[in-house]
Amino acid sequence: MNILVVDDDQSIRDYLEKALKDMGHSVTVVSDGYDAIDYAREHDVNLAYIDISMPGIDGFETLKRLREIDPKISGVMISGQSVEKITDAPLESGIYVCMNKPFSLEEIEEINTSFEDVKGPLEFIYENPYGLDLVRISSAGILVADDEEEIVSIITESLEEDGFTNIDPAYDGREAIELFNEKRHDVVIVDIVMPHKSGIELLRHVKALSSHSQVIIITANADKDSAVLALKLGAYDFIEKPLTLDVLTRITRRAVEKKLLLDEQNMSV
Repeated sequence: MNILVVDDDQSIRDYLEKALKDMGHSVTVVSDGYDAIDYAREHDVNLAYIDISMPGIDGFETLKRLREIDPKISGVMISGQSVEKITDAPLESGIYVCMNKPFSLEEIEEINTSFEDVKGPLEFIYENPYGLDLVRISSAGILVADDEEEIVSIITESLEEDGFTNIDPAYDGREAIELFNEKRHDVVIVDIVMPHKSGIELLRHVKALSSHSQVIIITANADKDSAVLALKLGAYDFIEKPLTLDVLTRITRRAVEKKLLLDEQNMSV
């Protein structure tokens, strides 16, 4: 399995990394929830061992955000105090089990072995976690905006291979705004630096006209501060160049699901 360990205690990280690797798993360790989120954007994770009490964002918020990126991720919540109050957490929370420190190798092995037995069924359930209309997902309106035609072409082909059928290209910010005004796309994928109107300007425009529409920002490393600003302004997520296409398609699918879920919730009110 691909296992992510998230704990601000170096000794716990080292202990779990060695134990899990000795059991034959692929293991990555990080020291806080922010790094865990960054890692999950670009890598597959099956199970995450997460300390509940961490600086910044705690374990619960970390797991929640990880599952927004990929609902198939389950969490083993670790605490130095009693965690009885959350042992009956619903399946939808993604908490597989909770354990108290100190824990033994036998406990860890038992957790991993039992999770292996349910991983397949859980992944089947979470492939469409909200029970949305699959035809509606595949036909969602997606706008891809980048001044590099090759990038637009590559993203479009990747999304089409993933089953999306309704994709519009735009090659500068002004053209993207005109297309969005006409079609009100469900998801907009936009380079943060573009002629005429920037990705941030397009984001503001999209959110002003259609608050449920989701925006994914493409950024170079030098523009990462702007990408973080975009998240604060309501962007769904960002992905850095050079693009990892399977990551982009996964994020796009989750963004589509969020948009459609918001639409359904709004209709039921």
